[in-house]
Order: sequence, then C-alpha cells, then structure tokens
Amino acid sequence: MTAKLVLKKILQYTLVVLLLAGTSAATVWADMHARTRVCRGVRIHILNESQLKFVTKQSILAGLNKANLNPEGMSVGDIDTDLIERYIASSEFMEDVECYLNENDYFVIEARQLVPVMRVFDGDRSYYVNREGKRMSAVKSFHVDVPVVEGHFTGRWTPTRLLPVLDYVAHDEALNELVTMWVVRDSCNVCFVPSIRGHIVNLGSIDGYKSKFAKLMKFYKEVLSVKGWETYSEINLKWDYQVVGTLRDKKPLTEPEYNPDEDDQAPDMASIEMDDILREAGAPDTAKTVSTNAKADGKDTKAKVNNKKKS
Repeated sequence: MTAKLVLKKILQYTLVVLLLAGTSAATVWADMHARTRVCRGVRIHILNESQLKFVTKQSILAGLNKANLNPEGMSVGDIDTDLIERYIASSEFMEDVECYLNENDYFVIEARQLVPVMRVFDGDRSYYVNREGKRMSAVKSFHVDVPVVEGHFTGRWTPTRLLPVLDYVAHDEALNELVTMWVVRDSCNVCFVPSIRGHIVNLGSIDGYKSKFAKLMKFYKEVLSVKGWETYSEINLKWDYQVVGTLRDKKPLTEPEYNPDEDDQAPDMASIEMDDILREAGAPDTAKTVSTNAKADGKDTKAKVNNKKKS
C-alpha cells in the first residue's frame, strides 16, 4: 500500500471519529438543554367536539391529574409523551389520540372521541360500538342517534358484522324509514322490527341482504297491501325466491304496560321504547304459514296458504 493510500485511509477514519464525537456532543447538549426547558402548560383539542359531547377538555385534564401524568411544570426531557398518549387512548370514550410538545414548550393533546355506529342492548347491558369494534358504555348523561341492536355477540360473531347491512339501510331512504331496530337471535336469524306495526322481519343470515330487501318490498307491495299489514307476526326471508309469513291469531293488539316500581331502577327511555316495539311486533303464535314466490325480478307474485301444522 502506497503512502498516499495510507494517508487517505487515516483521513477517512479521522473524519468518522469526528462525526461520531460531534453527534454524541450534540445529543448531550440537546439533553442538557431539554432539562433546562419547562413545559409551560397543556393545550387540549377535541377534533370532533362539535359532533359529540361526551368528552370534555376538563375531563381529560382531570384524568391526567388523577394519574399524576400532567406534564405542566415538568422538565421537557422528563416528559414521557408515549405514556401520556397511551393513557388517554386507553379510555373507552376515545377513538384516536396524538400528543406532542410544540415549539413554544406547550404539551398538545389532539383527541378524537369514539364515533358510535350502533347501540347494542345485550341483556341488562347497553353499549355503543365504533367501526373498529371498540365498545363504549352507554350512560344516561348522553345519547347518540344510531341504529339500535338487541342481541348477544361473541368474539367470533361481533356487532361489526352488521355494518354492511346498516350502511345499506342508512343510504336507502325507504329502508331507513322502515327499519326501527335490529334483533339478532343468532348469526342465521338476523331480524329487524319495521315501522309497519304488527310483525317482525327475519333476514336469516346477512348474506344476500340486498336481494332479500328487494323481495320484502315486493311482498309489501303485492301481498300485504291486499291481505292487511297485521296479517302475519313474522315475515321470513331466509330462502331464495321465497317469502314465508307466519299467520298471527286474530287477537287485537294491546298497548304494553310499564310499571317502573317493578325495577330497582327505571330504564332509560331508549330501553322503554325498545321493549314497547318488541311487544307490539309480537312473537310467532301459530304454525300456519304463507309461502310466496316473491322474486325481485318483476315477475308476478303467487301466494298460497298452508294450514297444516309443523311437526
């Protein structure tokens, strides 16, 4: 190796050492400088504050104080931004949180409240669900106008499985007026209570829900408009090219009675309305069925009554 090459190598190594030393010095200086800076305060922005009102700036700050995580007055170098962010995001009322220290040494919290897409009644529990499936307890201090679903869900069949159907109904003016609430008996019996008094509609599974709604609207137009809207207690759309209706007894529908003294604590109005709707819909009370070829392709609808009891 020539002297020229040796000198070149020495210069390269020297440059690398100087760069590493400079980086280390800058890091030490930045850390010392950060420890001399103090957080001047906390600024909280709730990004969807105008749409939802169940989280306030005061409640977020109170939570930080209770957990001894309020960074105000702390040295900038001692603030654990990730820990504070994780703590706020762990709240069931939060959908998204971002925390950072701005150039003026204020600690900024940008939070988004959980955006419910449905309210679930499961036994004596009630909770809201967002699109990611995160749950938020329902309390009487606030109410969000979202679809109401009654049923018990598991980890394998979660409430978010209903989202395609709920979105489809929400964007169809006629269906949005028709559907008042959902009743999920199991994954193969997804029902809804229509605004038309006297019956409940069973979609079966949620597969092919668009064609099932088309069959139902055809059945309403060509059968129920003739036979009467309270003829059947349940309309079943499980089967292809067919609508099956369960005949109801000809007993007059009575208004449900409610006595708040029967409960230790009276349910909120949403619970009362849900129970009233279910009582009015009525459970299947006879084995007589009506079968119709209610295709959604515009062909004539034929109906026949089968009076034989199911075995």
